[in-house]
Amino acid sequence: MAEKKKTRLIDLVQTRGSFSVSGLVTGTDKDSFYEDKLTQSTKKPFRSVNFGVKIDKDGSSVYTYLNGMERKSVYYSRREDKAKGITKDTQEVAWKDRYTFDKEGYRMIGVNVGVKKIVDKKGNEVNDKKVLTEFDACEEIGTNLKDDASVFVKGNLEFSTYNDKHNVRLVPTQVSLCRPIDIEAEDYTPNAQFTQVIVFTGIEPNEDKTKFTVSAKIVNYESIEDAEFVIYDSKLATAFRKNIKPYSSIKVWGDIIVERDIEEVEEASVWGTANKMERVNSPTQRLFVITGADPQTIDTEEYSENKIDKAIAKIAASKKAEDDYGSSNSNGGNWGKSLESNDELDDDEPW
Repeated sequence: MAEKKKTRLIDLVQTRGSFSVSGLVTGTDKDSFYEDKLTQSTKKPFRSVNFGVKIDKDGSSVYTYLNGMERKSVYYSRREDKAKGITKDTQEVAWKDRYTFDKEGYRMIGVNVGVKKIVDKKGNEVNDKKVLTEFDACEEIGTNLKDDASVFVKGNLEFSTYNDKHNVRLVPTQVSLCRPIDIEAEDYTPNAQFTQVIVFTGIEPNEDKTKFTVSAKIVNYESIEDAEFVIYDSKLATAFRKNIKPYSSIKVWGDIIVERDIEEVEEASVWGTANKMERVNSPTQRLFVITGADPQTIDTEEYSENKIDKAIAKIAASKKAEDDYGSSNSNGGNWGKSLESNDELDDDEPW
């Protein structure tokens, strides 16, 4: 029997986001780095990798997470080439044939991985580049990636809520070894960037107006999530406050930073004078700092407050129905910095 295709519950356009980060690998010695197991419910093979990318000499790290399971099929796509009369196309391929399908011009939709070195025909040491399913990419990464390797990672931002806590997961679509990175060098600059389309809902300053919190909605395929971003540039914050109406969407970009809350305290010493020490008051916090935006992308019609509220209500009603069923059945000029031109981020001309 053919598998029934799931109908999307809401018809709002998804607000997508991506990230790119480079630095030194960390966390591969942890038990959670690579897991290969069977799921509890379906007993199907499941793999995951969870590792960090150290972006500065203080040890600040951006963590990424990827998982995958065996599935019915994979997809290969072909790009359009009007000059050659080639049309855009997608082919569904059985799981068992995922690496034997060789139709000319088609490429698997998967994760780009290059985490080990090989010697090419010219005698040069290069990355062993592969396009793999998430399931197979986890094994390739888990087997070959080592701490302190210089790495470049890019992928998608995934917003979710669990137990009333809002989360942002960085899911790789590419993991590649890169040229050696020296985070101790004087001229080193951390590279951890993001771009995201948001539905703007408001902006509030802190007491001394040195930090501004942007509240937003993120529209996923089957959920709408609350999210917060930060702006430190007061001129950029003013541009947001004066020019963007609530429930308008806009493309923003900026830096992913890891912030520590550190204070200097005095602790009594057994002998002699008190010893001044730095104490971390709370765990590190990952912030998405907006440094630029593209006003040409502002859309005031797609996401009205009424449309968002209706979609949220529909999602809540669907979830309640599922819960009830489960319980009864037991289971122009820039705003801020211009976007860096790189192939992992959208390179539309910013305003």
